Amino acid sequence: MARTSLLAVSISSIAAAQTFEVASVKLNRSGRNPGSTSRAGGQLVFENTSLRECIAIAYGISADRDYALSGPAWIGTERYDIVAKTPAETPRAQVLRMLQVLLAERFHLRLHRENKELRVYVLTVAKDGAKLKAAPARDGSFTFGPGRIAGKAQSMDELADRLSRPMFGIGAPVLNSTGLEGVFDFTLTWTPDNMQADGPSIFAALEEQLGLKLEASKSKVEVLVIDHVERVPTEN
Repeated sequence: MARTSLLAVSISSIAAAQTFEVASVKLNRSGRNPGSTSRAGGQLVFENTSLRECIAIAYGISADRDYALSGPAWIGTERYDIVAKTPAETPRAQVLRMLQVLLAERFHLRLHRENKELRVYVLTVAKDGAKLKAAPARDGSFTFGPGRIAGKAQSMDELADRLSRPMFGIGAPVLNSTGLEGVFDFTLTWTPDNMQADGPSIFAALEEQLGLKLEASKSKVEVLVIDHVERVPTEN
């Protein structure tokens, strides 16, 4: 997409969007870590939270994936306190649009979506076939710990998305190309690279236990690119 197609932070978008009833945005110099985010009733609260995380929440991306948001390094280190109020019944999607407007107004944030060619892993079915248990459609769950994943009623898109997270050590976005429809129950165990123990890597475990394979490739991946942002927010 062309750089001129800015996300909902253009002047016309801001003018048309609803804003928070009351909003306070301040730098946090406490030095504490980590921060927290919450929404209760009509109040949205970010406490000691990086601007990277605020932007990620506003635009529906994962803050822990460096490739997903391109901008100055300080957006991941500077911390802010944000308190914004809106009617309690306001839908979540509308609250996120209002947060986008708030970030544009207070941080003069301008950004756009762009497709970048990145190193990726493609999740495919191994040559001997998938070893997954088909599950009925129901509320799913995904639990994990060091060297272990347990999925209930998870789609392959969801599994690929989870595997993209840094905690699993794959080191690149994972794209689903299995062609498998529906949802599945599965358990996966492996030995993380930082553990001094014998056992399969996550790559080997996926193939041996689930009949899935990760293949290195390159692909266009949509990312958010920051065109302009200011470190010190506009005063309340």
